[in-house]
Amino acid sequence: MKLSIKLLSSTLLASLVLSLSTATQAAPGNRLGYNTSGLHHLASSNPFIDIFKISRGWITSCEFNWQQNRPIDPGCTKKSSFNTKESDQVPVDRNGWPTRLPARGERPVYTSINAIWDMPDNFPVGRHFVTYEGDADIKVHGDVEVTRQIPGRIDFNLRSAKRNLRLHITRINPRNYIRNIKVIPQKYAGIYTRQTFNPEYLKTSRNFNSIRFMPWQNTKLTKLAEWHQRATPQSAFYNHNAGMPVETMVDLANQSQADPWFSMPHLASDDFYRKFAQTVKARLNGRHKVYVENSNEIWNSMYPATHDATRKALKLWPRGKLDIKNVGTRRLFLALNYNAKRSREMCRIFKQVLGNRAVCVVSAYGSAPKMAEELMTCPLAGGNCYKSFDAYAVAPYFGDYIARIENRPLVKRWAAQGNAGMGQLFREIMNGGLAKDNYPGGAIENAIQDRVVKNVAITKKYGVQLLAYEGGQHLLRVDGQHRIKDPRIFSLFANANKNPQMGNAYTKYLRAWNRAGGGMLMHFNGIAAIDDRNYFPMLEKAGTTSPKYNAMINYIRGR
Repeated sequence: MKLSIKLLSSTLLASLVLSLSTATQAAPGNRLGYNTSGLHHLASSNPFIDIFKISRGWITSCEFNWQQNRPIDPGCTKKSSFNTKESDQVPVDRNGWPTRLPARGERPVYTSINAIWDMPDNFPVGRHFVTYEGDADIKVHGDVEVTRQIPGRIDFNLRSAKRNLRLHITRINPRNYIRNIKVIPQKYAGIYTRQTFNPEYLKTSRNFNSIRFMPWQNTKLTKLAEWHQRATPQSAFYNHNAGMPVETMVDLANQSQADPWFSMPHLASDDFYRKFAQTVKARLNGRHKVYVENSNEIWNSMYPATHDATRKALKLWPRGKLDIKNVGTRRLFLALNYNAKRSREMCRIFKQVLGNRAVCVVSAYGSAPKMAEELMTCPLAGGNCYKSFDAYAVAPYFGDYIARIENRPLVKRWAAQGNAGMGQLFREIMNGGLAKDNYPGGAIENAIQDRVVKNVAITKKYGVQLLAYEGGQHLLRVDGQHRIKDPRIFSLFANANKNPQMGNAYTKYLRAWNRAGGGMLMHFNGIAAIDDRNYFPMLEKAGTTSPKYNAMINYIRGR
């Protein structure tokens, strides 16, 4: 999610932007993909039949007597009784299954653990069952009715999402500890042993040419470096730092008939690259391409990968010559050079394993074409890195300037005007003339001229494809002085994303991207609940529809 692309000062951006030709090239075809939603949105995207995989992980609890206002477990308090924040102290096997619980009075404080789901309104209610192996005491909590419980199985009816679903484990036999827990909707009882993915999710994903797995890989925050640290299909759940197993991502690509796009951990070793590529080769259907990039946005100071790249560049090239006086800009361009170097090394390994199936991608901020030039030429990394790359990607979002602080009084008026205000918002998106902007013609024209046309000239110069690693509308702002706090503006923008006029905007946007010379565009993002920090999804629930989603499908089909 591109919440900080404006962290670069206007002065810095002005110094980076080049005056480039506006020449375009022939449209390469209506190819469109999507980014998965983040691990924290798994409960709303609901990609798996086994919903245990999308739980939050082990939450530690202790017992407190609320009537008598005293702890039952030593050290337990009212504040800590539900979550003692000792999850990292739960002893688990290599797949993450808990092997024992502390006795009362034994450190740490917790004496029971929970698997919890933060459930959106669209969470699948109705009949479910739990299966597990081992000897343990386990109960289901929430707005539920338990209809049967025997060792190894619990049947229950989830009546609503009013209270978070919770599995509470209060005893574990260490000699036969609990493991292989599954939570299955009853309607999938006949297929859960042989099918991983929610059929409704597959129905949606099969419409797209590619799937970018950066959010599932937890690329922005992961500390994954070596192969033995990764998650596997046998992992208890996937909502942790290592992200989703590569096998699971490849299986979704196969079943969706889509090309996978992987964003590799910025700390990954060469051995990790090679084993990752070998696993993809062994599992992925032969006709699919494999898009691969080093991390995500190694230019954005919001992410650890950018700072790591700068530190490593300073160590490699302490006297590296860059004709840049501004300290912040210099550090940024050091990071770009290191990213080019590491991307070239990553590309070599993936090409060795996958041959021409590997599509090596580098990316940078679309409004600053000089970043692209630096990546392609990589003067500190030996030069001519573009020869190792197949594609350069940008994020041509539209609409982000509308919520800037200088336009806030205007947007507040729109928010107070009901349908008339909504109409004015879409007038600005489609045609412009109402909000302060650098380009005439509105939000879509702004995105194409500022973030696409300039970069087409660069990709033609270096003989690589222009792709979009992310894209779509970007009305949301949470950066600095532009942060939106007014709930009426949140409501205006959230409703705009569901409005039929957004479908018209997407149609115009996608066609303009194509005409300008863009190739594959990866929409950000796929399926997730819309809230005050996330207006990006194409759908709020798998198997449903929306104006923007319909426009995307029509674009793919050439309509």
